Amino acid sequence: MGKRYFAKHAKSSAALISLGIHAILILVALSFVAVTVITKDDQVFESKKVQRPKMQLKKLQVPVNIKKKKTQQPKLRKRIVVQPKLQQVPDIKMPEITGVKGGMGSAAGGLGGGGSLGFAMPEMELFGIKSKGEKVFIVLDASAYMMVDSMGGIPAYTIIKSELVRILEGLNSTILFNIAVYGGGDYTLFPEMVAATPDNVGKVEAWLKPLNAVSQGMGDRDYGPKTLGPGGVRIGGEFQVEPLQSSPGEWARPTLLAMKQQADVVFVLSCRWGNLVYKTGTRERDWSDSDQERYEEALAKARRLLQEENERRRARNQAPRVIARGNHGLVQAYCPGVRVPPSGATYARYSPDEMVEAFNNLRGKEKAAAPTKSGVSKQNKNAFEINVIHFVKEDEGSAEDVNFKKVASLTRGEYKRIKGMKAIQSYVTAAE
Repeated sequence: MGKRYFAKHAKSSAALISLGIHAILILVALSFVAVTVITKDDQVFESKKVQRPKMQLKKLQVPVNIKKKKTQQPKLRKRIVVQPKLQQVPDIKMPEITGVKGGMGSAAGGLGGGGSLGFAMPEMELFGIKSKGEKVFIVLDASAYMMVDSMGGIPAYTIIKSELVRILEGLNSTILFNIAVYGGGDYTLFPEMVAATPDNVGKVEAWLKPLNAVSQGMGDRDYGPKTLGPGGVRIGGEFQVEPLQSSPGEWARPTLLAMKQQADVVFVLSCRWGNLVYKTGTRERDWSDSDQERYEEALAKARRLLQEENERRRARNQAPRVIARGNHGLVQAYCPGVRVPPSGATYARYSPDEMVEAFNNLRGKEKAAAPTKSGVSKQNKNAFEINVIHFVKEDEGSAEDVNFKKVASLTRGEYKRIKGMKAIQSYVTAAE
């Protein structure tokens, strides 16, 4: 009976056994996976805990940054308070520099033109005239009038050149400057204002050194701007500006260039006001053929006498004699009784007031033509002064040149009169 039962239900029992085995396996598998997952979760959680102590480093950096900011703020406030106080003291006495007075006050330029710090403007002194400015223009007369014997001749002119270079060497590099020469041609060393650096001052020395200098085998007419050294450009263009009727020459032409370059201090070193004139008409010449014949004979004689005199001077190692006014001056020097040809035109002279008005007008018109700025700032940008150093003959009287003196006065400059070689030497010795 039992055997018959199992034989009949054998297939059903096998199925049940198989299901039971599978159920057990599934339970085992599920328990294994659950344990594995739980173990991995524990490892990830613990790894996060290991990284937490690193947060302490960030806390140490916070107070350090805060302290730096606190220490900087008081310094900035102190500078803001001090600056206006300096501006209220324009006349600070500083140690003198050779050729420049005002000392370290000119060091304000180290801020690159960021405005004045209230220091006194640098002061320079040339042949007894003191002046303050940040843009200096020097006008030097190189004509024969400057080198006649009664003025001290070529040796005196050499001293004047050396003194100019010495003064420029003492300028602070924050100062801008330029120099021009006239008298037989008008030339300027630099096209625009340049800083008074040792290199630029060295160029001035090289440019002026051969000018009107005594040299081996020097000819009777080896003087004037044609003897300038390397560099320089001719002052070209027209400078006709109201109220002038024409473009003037002499010292006025380079001075007009100084106004165009916005110079606030001009030094004119000359021996004469010159022919600052404009043509007004013509006239009949009182001049005959016999007058012309006598003049030509006198001119030939004067040239011969000048050559003989200079040969004697060269034999004694002396500078040659220089005669002003060309052929007319040569005839009057050696043949004083002979007439010279008169002019066939009539002229009118420019007055000091007209010249100063022209300087003002051109300066205003060309105000933006010179953008270069030095490091020292000046409050009144339109102000300028013209200082005149007037060299005269040693035997000349005490009368001053009223035209030069008025130009200096109208521009708040100074006028100084220097008589002959001894006076030139005395100024140079005193400056040293």
